Amino acid sequence: MERFFKETDKKTALFALAGLFLTVLMLSGCAGPHTAPPRADTQAVHQETLEQKRLIYQRALQDNARVTAVAFPLLAANAEFCGRNLRPMDGMSGWTLDGFPRSEQPMVHQLFGLTNAVTLSNVVPGSPAAQAGLRAGDILVSINGTRVGQGQRGLRDASNLLQQTGMRPRQIHFSRGGQIRNTVVTPVQGCDYPVGIDQNDSRINAYADGRRIVITRGMLRFVENDTELALVVAHELAHNAMGHVPKKMTNALAGALGGLAVDLLLGSAGVHTGNQASQLGGQMGAMSHSVAFEQEADYVGMYFMARAGFETGNVAPFWRRMAVEQGDAAVEIRRTHPTSPERFVAINATHQEIQAKKRGGQPLAPNLRR
Repeated sequence: MERFFKETDKKTALFALAGLFLTVLMLSGCAGPHTAPPRADTQAVHQETLEQKRLIYQRALQDNARVTAVAFPLLAANAEFCGRNLRPMDGMSGWTLDGFPRSEQPMVHQLFGLTNAVTLSNVVPGSPAAQAGLRAGDILVSINGTRVGQGQRGLRDASNLLQQTGMRPRQIHFSRGGQIRNTVVTPVQGCDYPVGIDQNDSRINAYADGRRIVITRGMLRFVENDTELALVVAHELAHNAMGHVPKKMTNALAGALGGLAVDLLLGSAGVHTGNQASQLGGQMGAMSHSVAFEQEADYVGMYFMARAGFETGNVAPFWRRMAVEQGDAAVEIRRTHPTSPERFVAINATHQEIQAKKRGGQPLAPNLRR
């Protein structure tokens, strides 16, 4: 009997699938488009695919150039606040053809003429590399007499050679238009917090994790100019420079340990908590100074901007537009961040403080607690 029911179930399922298949076929014959649009030419589609890919890559290059142009002076001007997290910076970055997916390499070569030679993809305006005469498209031949290899391995070797030189000048041979040239690049000291772009994220956001700074594409679209972008980068740089991430981790650990004590106490009384007190304690510990950390990052970030030469007097409206974007929650609710009205007023006050120090010839450094 059991076998009979199993066989019956199989037959029922097969009939149901067959019926569904026939229904789909019938519907596909009953409803469809009534117009006859022109067929897309295959070659034209191929050319348009190349063009749209070119625009995507071009946009990525432009976004990267924009972010690095803003970030470089901020990282360089505020090195004294970054403790031991420092690195020599020359303001150039490179790429090679084999850094792209194999299926897209012929297209990238066709679009940009890129090969496996280590080629400069970007040179930050005003940086040591730019002052030495280097520009995007130059091919690195040798660094301090050591020949630069090919492909991603050559790119890594070039990066290592530059790091090994430290703050000393770098003798660089490069190729431009088929001619070999040479120059000397003398790096500057900067904060070792690379700034990158989240290409897959459309949210209006930016964050720092103690090692780097990430700006989303959504934020790049939201900021109205590079001064507002500098406000965002400087804020995240302040989080890293002021050690907010490890402080939050310490607070979270302290809260979790306090919660663990509660879990153990209740457990000894026969109450099973499932470590909920530990989890809640960790969350509360991590949030214990969250608003204050954000206020400090706003405050210190304004000084970082001023020290890097950015204008600080016209950035407060950023928070009015952010309030419009986020709604009443940003204006009225104070949870992990100050409200947007608080941030607007505080940034204007900080600008006035900075201006007073400039007039008085005082160092541009944030005021410390007494």
